[in-house]
Amino acid sequence: MKPIENIPILEPLQFKFVSSFILLTIIAGLGMGVARVLTSLYAVHIQATDVQLGLIAAAQNIGLLFMALPVGVLIQRFGTLRIFFFGSVIGSFLYSLHPLHVNAWYLLLMTALVSFIVPMRFISIQTVFLTHLKRLGPAKAGWFRGANLMGFFLIAPIFTLFLIGQFGYKHAYFAVAVLFLMTLIFASTCFVLPTTVVKTKVKKISLSSILEPIKLIRIHPHLRTVCSLEFMSNFANNYFGFFIVVIAIQNFGLQSSNAVMLLTGQGVIFVGSLLSLGGLAEILGYHKFYLIGLSSVSVALIGLSIAQHVFWLWPSIVLFGLGLGILQISNFMSFAKIGEQTQMIVISPLLAMVGPAGGILGGLVGAVFGQQFGLQNLFAPIGLIFLIMTFFLLKNNRFQDFLKENSSTQLQRQEP
Repeated sequence: MKPIENIPILEPLQFKFVSSFILLTIIAGLGMGVARVLTSLYAVHIQATDVQLGLIAAAQNIGLLFMALPVGVLIQRFGTLRIFFFGSVIGSFLYSLHPLHVNAWYLLLMTALVSFIVPMRFISIQTVFLTHLKRLGPAKAGWFRGANLMGFFLIAPIFTLFLIGQFGYKHAYFAVAVLFLMTLIFASTCFVLPTTVVKTKVKKISLSSILEPIKLIRIHPHLRTVCSLEFMSNFANNYFGFFIVVIAIQNFGLQSSNAVMLLTGQGVIFVGSLLSLGGLAEILGYHKFYLIGLSSVSVALIGLSIAQHVFWLWPSIVLFGLGLGILQISNFMSFAKIGEQTQMIVISPLLAMVGPAGGILGGLVGAVFGQQFGLQNLFAPIGLIFLIMTFFLLKNNRFQDFLKENSSTQLQRQEP
């Protein structure tokens, strides 16, 4: 049994692999989702300042930015199974250390440390996901992606409140540690397959091999476009995901349990769109699908910035979740198409890097400008950026032609 990333895509996916992968992604998403919501509420509970809140939000992604490319090379050398195992064990250990000190700066430090380990799990899962994405098609691809986000967005907020109510903030972090270890139950099934292995030359770990994805961005214009879209999607999503709870508590006077429901509501729509709208992309075409997603996010963010009552947050939250789901489906299918034309193991860490880079910017924007301009008001300029991107894609004929290309004939010739 050999690493899945070295296996050509020739045989149908086995039910054991599919079911195990779905369960693994749900549990992995649940662990990260609980950690995100718990950290946000805990930071408010210990009265962290706006600057500290922004830094903590940014710290959740800082390690992904620096480790994404090196982890991609490590996966090529050691395989997804070993890297995922190591990341799960070390991540569990670090989360168990969170309750040792009640201090915002200590929370910031531990959050940053964990972020350097998370890529080992995230990129391993993503490599497997992208490897099989073209075979699944857009409808099932959204379903697979929705499994991960189901745990992250839907189950995590409610489960976090339950853990806090039963065990308190400190001990709730031990539950996160356990969730990290639970994914190892399915790891051997998800990251290896009993089939013939294609022998490939494993590259030595070097600066050149680490920077290979960056070099690809320079020569691939469509990859630059998709990376920009992924960057801004994560920027907006991370800003909303971390600060909407703070905004609801500070600006609208909601209790933490009610504030978290705003996050849950967005998650329901986001995951629902992933599960149901993939097939619509094939009907409308990915260019129109992109335009719908970008314009929806733009209108939603501007709406969030001007809402004066908590009731008026909800229409924008629904539209925001819908737009993000559309962009997520479109981006992953575009990344998979580029991966078929190049090399999937190079595209996977690149995708894992540009997303967190946007997430870091979202946290830093809140930290630097939140106190001066107001966290809620900052939704407006973010929305305007998405409006500009909508017009850019509307006029980009080359990218439109790329989206119409059918690369399925390359599938049997490319190795993941």
